[in-house]
Amino acid sequence: MANQSTGARVEEQLEQAVGSNLLPVGVQGKAEKLLERLRKPVRLALLGWPNSGKSTLLNFLVGQTVLPTGVNLPTLQLVYGSEERATCTLSDGSKMTIPTVEADAIAALSPVFVDLELPLPALKKISLLEVVAPDDANAVHRASQWAAGRADVGLWCTQGFNPAERAIWAQIPDIMKDHSFLMVTKADFLRTNGMMEKTLSTLRDEVADEFKQILPISGTQAIAARKEDGTVDKALMRNSGGTALISAVLKQVEAGRQSAVDLADVLLLQHADALAPLNAPNAPAAPAPAGPPQKAPAQETPEAEATPPAEEAAPLVAGLQPATRTAYEGAVDYIVKNSFELIDLADTMQDDAPMQIIGKAVDQVQWVSDHLNENGDENDPLLQDMRNTAMDAADLIQLMQMEKRASATIEALSLLLQLKREIQSDLAA
Repeated sequence: MANQSTGARVEEQLEQAVGSNLLPVGVQGKAEKLLERLRKPVRLALLGWPNSGKSTLLNFLVGQTVLPTGVNLPTLQLVYGSEERATCTLSDGSKMTIPTVEADAIAALSPVFVDLELPLPALKKISLLEVVAPDDANAVHRASQWAAGRADVGLWCTQGFNPAERAIWAQIPDIMKDHSFLMVTKADFLRTNGMMEKTLSTLRDEVADEFKQILPISGTQAIAARKEDGTVDKALMRNSGGTALISAVLKQVEAGRQSAVDLADVLLLQHADALAPLNAPNAPAAPAPAGPPQKAPAQETPEAEATPPAEEAAPLVAGLQPATRTAYEGAVDYIVKNSFELIDLADTMQDDAPMQIIGKAVDQVQWVSDHLNENGDENDPLLQDMRNTAMDAADLIQLMQMEKRASATIEALSLLLQLKREIQSDLAA
């Protein structure tokens, strides 16, 4: 995928920038945090009342029975590690690490919090936080608020999402709500008792706006769909709701990485002059740091050698008509220069900064759309395609502005940078 290759390039360039000591002191810390975010798995939190199916979902998501039934454990976090081990925080604040993740061994220490490390492939993409609290609304509320600051995506597990649950969820930060799912667990029980359709219909009518999506799932059936020989019963996986959940989680993983890539891209743009020595040994660099300095020439070399006359090689590299190329370069320059203003605005941390950023991003995308409509070679098919792309982007970003969601700021910035990449792709063709 183009986005994946772009992400790899931006991550590589950000790593070089962090290690170069060329960034201003005040920016170095931001760059290091962004690099850490690019490398860190998306954090999922499993929330809800006791016995709502959280542990079963956790086992399904990691592809292994980490938490067996019948063993009471506190809130715990699962992350990737080369070897199995558990770090238990005890009631006196001390920590004890044991070389096992066996639930009975952990429970015997009576910890108040547990960090589990396991060498499971799924944990390279996600980490999981299962939030455990007593059967008490105040306790669940406190635990959920605590978890909201430590997670990117929430999975609220329930069978009916009663008024007490709704009251707690209403106080979760909007930015987390935008990336969270209402998991209607034990769907097999609801279906068997003829309650599934009514339950889903009621929830979709009453609380759909509070979640990114409402997903029914039978965790036990989803686990059973994975056979011991490594095969998967696709029909059972789909009917259990497991397929839909995996798809939803993977989309959040991709979206989380893309937002970090876009922020890193802007940071690199903003400090391109300071980082110029990193590109000095290479020939002409792309207008923005996201362009690959070394790989592109390697791809063009075979074509150049296979075409002796220099005049005949030009069309293979150029692609765009001269007037269109000039229009494209003007659009990229505009986006690069104005991206700095958006970053400066974000740094102010003012209450109205998000809406100002979205407003300016809307203006910038509209400017690019108008610029491309008014400039370039009318007979250039690539220009016609890009005009349509820019018009679609302008429509979409205006919808983001009207929705006023907490995550719209990053999405608007991502859309602006994606438009820049599309234009740069044509320029490089």
